[in-house]
Amino acid sequence: MAVAQRRPILALCLAGTVLCLLPGQGFVGSPAGRLSTSRVVARVGAEYQERQSPRDADLPFDAAAATGDTVDVSFKKRPFGILRYTPGNGGKGAMVQEVIGKSRYPGDPQGQGFAAGVKGGWVVKTINGQDVQTEDFNTVMDLLDDEVADPRFSKSVALAIEKQGGRKAQPAEAPIAITYATIPGYEWKGEVLGADWEPAHR
Repeated sequence: MAVAQRRPILALCLAGTVLCLLPGQGFVGSPAGRLSTSRVVARVGAEYQERQSPRDADLPFDAAAATGDTVDVSFKKRPFGILRYTPGNGGKGAMVQEVIGKSRYPGDPQGQGFAAGVKGGWVVKTINGQDVQTEDFNTVMDLLDDEVADPRFSKSVALAIEKQGGRKAQPAEAPIAITYATIPGYEWKGEVLGADWEPAHR
């Protein structure tokens, strides 16, 4: 009799365990909340550094010193596939730090930087012919309008815009022609992202 009573109890326990292990199921069988790893264009330079925090490998630089070789690149659409920029001394200018290391398919917007050979350590010199080499960093970022950020930042971005009194500049019209310049003697020590890099690795 005791064995017979234990069997239904054991069956219920096993059923509950299976439900808990099913993908997307919570304890009551409803879909469990999932954290999205998709990225969207954040469209703002306000508090960019708070969202894209500096790395130990970032070395200080003077944007005005970018008098070396130049490279012209045309981006058809946003985002460009450049994950992070940093400001120069005094908050002036913008340097490329991280570029997505692959193009997933022909015409992949997030593979544009990789396909064009954009490299870390390049300073943004002009945007659609406008000299921005020593412009305020937030202004450069608003013109580029190129931040790829976690969509959970959308509320903080809106608050950042309001806090600074609006955008510093309107986004440059696409296609966007950008001239990058190098700094003679500057040794960039940032991270080169490989083809196996994914947003979840951040």
